[in-house]
Amino acid sequence: MEKQAKRQKKLAEKKAKRLAKEGPKKEEDKSKVLDASKPITLDFLTNPNKE
Repeated sequence: MEKQAKRQKKLAEKKAKRLAKEGPKKEEDKSKVLDASKPITLDFLTNPNKE
C-alpha cells in the first residue's frame, strides 16, 4: 500500500510539473476551425494568414 501511494504521489508531481512547464493552453487553436458553410478557395489555401 505504501509503495502504491508513493508511486501515485510521484506520478501526480510529474504531471503537475509537466503541465506547469507547458503553460496555459491557448484558446486560439479552437477558434480556427473551418466553417463548413464557406467554400475553400484557392486564395485561402495559398494565404491562410488572411482573415
